[in-house]
Amino acid sequence: MLRKREMKTPCNKSSLQRFVAELRQFFAENVAEKKHGAHSGVKTSFFFGTRVASRYAKLATGASIFSNIIKKRKMKKVESKTALKKLFMLLLMLTSVAFYACKEEDNPTNNDGPNSDIPADPSGSAPAPTINNVRPAATFAKTAGNESRIRISLLGVINPTTGQPIEFAGNQNLYVTEDNTLKGIKLTRVSAGNSLGVDIVFTVDNSGSMFEEADSIAAKIIAFANTLQASGLNLRVGCVGYDGPVTGALDLTAPESLRVYLNRSTGTSRTRGFGGPNAQALQQAAQGQNAGVFGENAIVAIRYADSLFAWRQGTQRVYINFTDEPTQPGQRVWYSTDGFLASWNNQRGTIHTVWSGGDTTNFGTEVPLSQEKPWRLSFGTGGTLKVIRSDARDLDLTTLPVTVALQNSWLVEFRSANPNVPHTVRITVKTNSADGETRYENVSY
Repeated sequence: MLRKREMKTPCNKSSLQRFVAELRQFFAENVAEKKHGAHSGVKTSFFFGTRVASRYAKLATGASIFSNIIKKRKMKKVESKTALKKLFMLLLMLTSVAFYACKEEDNPTNNDGPNSDIPADPSGSAPAPTINNVRPAATFAKTAGNESRIRISLLGVINPTTGQPIEFAGNQNLYVTEDNTLKGIKLTRVSAGNSLGVDIVFTVDNSGSMFEEADSIAAKIIAFANTLQASGLNLRVGCVGYDGPVTGALDLTAPESLRVYLNRSTGTSRTRGFGGPNAQALQQAAQGQNAGVFGENAIVAIRYADSLFAWRQGTQRVYINFTDEPTQPGQRVWYSTDGFLASWNNQRGTIHTVWSGGDTTNFGTEVPLSQEKPWRLSFGTGGTLKVIRSDARDLDLTTLPVTVALQNSWLVEFRSANPNVPHTVRITVKTNSADGETRYENVSY
């Protein structure tokens, strides 16, 4: 009987296929050798059969029986055609025994069940970023009816060196690590047949200084929403107007409802007032917010939307902020840039800034808790900055980097070791000219 240390061949579909292939070779050689003499052909065939049996002995609990038969056969010369037929039948019996002796636990996990399309977890670990010029943004959710299959909605990542979206390949330039275990991942690009959820909130400074660009911004927001919806995204949009405190809001809804809301009036009044079925609740919440901030500050609007809007689980969250004024926290750390970034994570949304206040190099020196650069919210959350004219006539939201990122989003799927407990998940991007990593603590799928 073969010793345990000799049984190295795994018991799975591929090994059975190799076994059958060698059986075919065995009999092909035997037929060829018969032409040159029965004795030599049979002898060689038996030696080959012994090698095959030894290599695949693990496949069958009856392998020892076959091995003993082979040993006995080797002790004498088999010259008849009848003997060859008997050997052929014995090998067929071994194949059958091998098939049914395969234990289920010996099969790799990715060959079974509804998750067989997801690659097995590789060995090793994700490479460490060295450039740190990108920051992947993602949200997580279980798959209905298959909770161990985790769905990551990954916002497309733009390479800042080339200006082009990174074309991802699993465990080649994109890595997912769950609790220090590198995961096998399946990637699917967003498309009409793979519609990922995206919730976008437009936070709009509606102070008096924004009057010149207000109408153009509203029109471009509507066109932008329509373009994204047509690109295959499952889109909902919302809006928050602010001038110190929140002065207007529309909860996440269909693009058509946002169009109606923005076209109720003109100028900065477009984003004033509350709309939608929960308008009264939104208005009461704004009145009770009492932020104590009286200058323009998108953080007030973002925190308001984050806590009150009907965000969908597992969708990509995006904020696009329009302003021409510095962030003015009014000496309140909670509404300062640093205070905000310290309490925020990308799972709650990336922030993109559209700045109509002139050349950013003319901003001057920041004054913490008083006059802060609004685009720092973007740089701190993996978002982008777009500088436009003061009248916003050159504004085309479809050319924003976030548009390219949204249209190049990905569905990333992996098998969780335990989908019902919190995890630490790291998403790593690594290319020659762009890399970075985002760490998500205590993620509940």
